[in-house]
Amino acid sequence: MKCGIFENNKLCFGLAIMTVAATVYPGYLGKIDLFAQTVPIVNNTATQQHTEHTFDNLIISEHIPLNGQLPEGDYILLMDFTPFATSVEGHSHIAMKVLCNVDGRPKINIVTGVAPKLNTLNIGDPINNGTLDGKDLDLSAEGRSCLYHAELPIGITDIALINTSNETLNFNEGGFSVTVSAHGTAIQHIGSNQIESP
Repeated sequence: MKCGIFENNKLCFGLAIMTVAATVYPGYLGKIDLFAQTVPIVNNTATQQHTEHTFDNLIISEHIPLNGQLPEGDYILLMDFTPFATSVEGHSHIAMKVLCNVDGRPKINIVTGVAPKLNTLNIGDPINNGTLDGKDLDLSAEGRSCLYHAELPIGITDIALINTSNETLNFNEGGFSVTVSAHGTAIQHIGSNQIESP
């Protein structure tokens, strides 16, 4: 006996059952049955929320050459991360080659915070010992230029360089620069206790 174009009755009967099941219970098609657990099909809203959250992170590394003159007490705004703030401890740094005194103290200060509330960043002592192709290399020449490196605090949005010397600084000769590397999160995702305040 033939069932339509099929010669096998079992195959015909199976197709008929599948067709009836698909039309009688359409709600079943919205779920995936896996080991007796039902899992709903992916919610498009959840996917969109995750996509938006992905864009709420900032990872940046910026090299900033210092040129020209900076009068005593004046400043250079280096970075403004707003609407982001540094958020992962140990993942945000600043390195700089700047003018320094003979005792190794910088002629500038780096200030960080959420403008207008800024705090002086401790940049430590100059870095002197380095190597190049296995040979010693002095990275700081006290009295001329020094290399410094420091970790940026969590919860800051702004970084500036201030001339704290008693003179106008000339950055035109010496290859002076600042490099900032930061990992930030959108401020609305950071708790208020993580935003820096003086």
